[in-house]
Amino acid sequence: MLKKVFCLILITISVYSKNGIAQTEKPKTLKNPVKAMFFQRYFHISNLSNTLHFAFKNKIFKQYKNYNPSLKKKGWELTFSDNFDSINVQKWRLGQPWGYFHQNSLHEYYSTTQVNITNGFLYLTAVKEPKNFKVNDSTVSIPYAVGLINSDISFKQKYGYFEIRCKNPKGPATWASFWLTGSTRWPPEIDIFEMFGKKGGKSINRQVSSIHFGVSNTKSRGTLVRKIMLSQNTDSVFHVYACKWDKRSITFYTDGVKVRKQRINKRLRKYMEDEMVVIISNGLQAEYLKYLPDNFIKNEFIIDWVRVYKKN
Repeated sequence: MLKKVFCLILITISVYSKNGIAQTEKPKTLKNPVKAMFFQRYFHISNLSNTLHFAFKNKIFKQYKNYNPSLKKKGWELTFSDNFDSINVQKWRLGQPWGYFHQNSLHEYYSTTQVNITNGFLYLTAVKEPKNFKVNDSTVSIPYAVGLINSDISFKQKYGYFEIRCKNPKGPATWASFWLTGSTRWPPEIDIFEMFGKKGGKSINRQVSSIHFGVSNTKSRGTLVRKIMLSQNTDSVFHVYACKWDKRSITFYTDGVKVRKQRINKRLRKYMEDEMVVIISNGLQAEYLKYLPDNFIKNEFIIDWVRVYKKN
């Protein structure tokens, strides 16, 4: 038992030392005050301890298996939720407001047929289903159809507690995510999780949480990233992913365990003051599509429920 625990500590430290330090997108110059601020003042060893805490509780003691918290949350008021008994098109846009596809991702398009409800679960699927689209003055065949829902037509909120209970898709090239983004501009964005299957699908068990801030095409643009090692069953068992966002910090939770806390000081806060919408998406990573098996039909991102609260 002690040997197993020691090996787990070494593995977690190795993963964290490679991926755990806050990273930013390369700015146009090196004069990015937010970047320097976070490296110098807000890199906390507690993020390592949070990852270890989750690893011990979930991997060894199985404490959070089938975690499913109560709908009522003490000290909080429920402001938005869906148990997915049906597809509520008054609540969700099926796709993104800009159209069927993004100009920078011409390998996939958003399809309403990849958003379905079965037995009280939302299924966001990704399938190989080529379709032609007009892109500028050309016709382009986009090979994959994916499911995505966006609350922008009905709900936005500044600060709160945002959570989802879901099971990730299996296999390579997967890109399931649960995220918030500015209701009128981008950034800001809070990625509560992104799960990347990459080559073989095993990395789907590593939670990537990111905070995008600043103003596009300026020196203020940056991204803060953490990667948290989870149990090896996020594609076979339901887990609950959440974040608590307030004026001073953004705290991330997996199965009720705090896995990351990012402080927000005054200089960063001005970039994180927007109301945000909720997005749940099942995408594919273009660079890993070559690893999909020849007999690939589809993958499935399965969501039990989503909930948003605000402080009483």
